[in-house]
Amino acid sequence: MNQSKDVLFARLKDFKTDPEALRAHFLDHVQKMPSTPYRDNRVDYVGWAVTSRDGTLDDGIRRIAPGGSNTRGVNPTDACSGSLAQVIDDLGRTGLKPYRARIMQLESEGAEMPLHTDAKVETWRLHIPLITNPNCFFEWQRDDGSIESVHLPADGSAWMVRVDVNHRAVNRSNAPSHRVHLLMGLSVNPPFEKLAEPWLPVARERSPLHQEEQAADLSLFAHSMAN
Repeated sequence: MNQSKDVLFARLKDFKTDPEALRAHFLDHVQKMPSTPYRDNRVDYVGWAVTSRDGTLDDGIRRIAPGGSNTRGVNPTDACSGSLAQVIDDLGRTGLKPYRARIMQLESEGAEMPLHTDAKVETWRLHIPLITNPNCFFEWQRDDGSIESVHLPADGSAWMVRVDVNHRAVNRSNAPSHRVHLLMGLSVNPPFEKLAEPWLPVARERSPLHQEEQAADLSLFAHSMAN
């Protein structure tokens, strides 16, 4: 495994932000702004654009119509201030060229989002969780039909996820709860050297012993994030 296309999920290397500052900015500032409803594969969100094409809060949340503008959403909105503006600046200095940054709030609905793909070629998104719970997961379906499930902790890390592979986001909490992530597209795929453990490979090793070792490692990772 030596190319980004070999990886499903990883942490952005040498990057950390202040999760408490981001949560406070969201609760005290962004959440009080007008939100935009968004429905993705039968699951409802509300969202606030942090960067958009025209600098408005709703552009970047609404779907872009087929054949619409390919302009990247990099203009800051009214939400892009304080700690959020600092995060966008810091990510820009990594060379990843983030765009269409937005905060998306997923409710606990009980039903699972259908598995789907968002692209036909290698495509990554970057997630920084602001509010979560141990029952929120990002999942992928491998070619053999098996499901890989990972909880993304709100610990200030930036998590890189592939969206050209069958995937879904789920909030399986049995109590009313929010899953709030800062997420964004990337104009360039991350170089392999920017991907840090823990990570998931696209293809499992053929050795049954190695598969067992990988499964154990992933289990420990998921357990450590759920507590």
